[in-house]
Amino acid sequence: MNTDLTGNDLPNSAGNSRIQLPQVAYVATATVVLVAIGGFLAPQSVSLPALLTLLPFMSILGVAAIGQHLVVQQRGFDISVAGIISLSAVIVTNYAERGAGAGPIVVAVLLALAAGAGTGAINGFFVTLLRVPPLVTTIGINALAIGVTVYLSGGVPRAVPDALGTLALGRTLGIPNTFVVMLIIAAIVIFVERRTVIGRQFIAIGTNPSAARVLGVRVTAYSWLTYTAAGLFFALAGVMLSGFVSVPTIMCGNEYMLSTVAAVVVGGNALTGGRASIPATILGAFFLTYLGQLVLSVGFERAVQDVVKATIIILGVALPEIVRRLRNR
Repeated sequence: MNTDLTGNDLPNSAGNSRIQLPQVAYVATATVVLVAIGGFLAPQSVSLPALLTLLPFMSILGVAAIGQHLVVQQRGFDISVAGIISLSAVIVTNYAERGAGAGPIVVAVLLALAAGAGTGAINGFFVTLLRVPPLVTTIGINALAIGVTVYLSGGVPRAVPDALGTLALGRTLGIPNTFVVMLIIAAIVIFVERRTVIGRQFIAIGTNPSAARVLGVRVTAYSWLTYTAAGLFFALAGVMLSGFVSVPTIMCGNEYMLSTVAAVVVGGNALTGGRASIPATILGAFFLTYLGQLVLSVGFERAVQDVVKATIIILGVALPEIVRRLRNR
């Protein structure tokens, strides 16, 4: 059964009556196949210690990918993820001393999250109110965020407070804390999207903005808040990254520019907006993280990872168009 904007059940059309596998099933299958190949090429990569070591990297990417996922659902694109992650990491390391207590650390983290949300709100302002294309807007805001990052840091990376590093590197019941944080964030977003009127209206806007506007949905407000929320998630990923690596580099967010988009694409989510799957995006993040580690384990250079990510994005954009044209013949 489908639902309308208020959650009421609508009958399925005849064209949708056939049973379809959930989107996440396809991504899960691809991930299992990749891990099986990895087990053959590099057996040590599928050991439990190796997978547990992998989870923090996947979790940081997963949180950032959730932010990108939301923007893509609204038919947008956010390149500023790199600058926001770097900016939030620098704020944490510059506004709390290494031996700082809980109070200063909380303040520094809140400042970092506020900076991320604020940067996202600026993106939303230009995209939704001034109608500047998302790609152009977020490239410019990314450059601005990087400039502020360099100014605040003086070009010198610093260590995070010891307590934050301990928390980020720690485990709860044997599970990395970063992974627990990612699961909580994913669960909240999934609940809002699937179980609330706000979530249904959000999906409706991505599917058909004109129809949603006719039904009285505040499209501009939702789109603006989407970029704000994305900035918040990017900043949270930056805080998690800074705690995990202890001494984040000034440009530590750069590797997430392609990775977040690739995770959304690997998850089978259309870059044209509409319905999408957060669990599939999370699996996409795991797929990419494991693939990156496998590439290194086999002996390839790190640059190969960027080539793979770029190829995934190109295919993700091109294949739906190719399929559409083939069907119209």
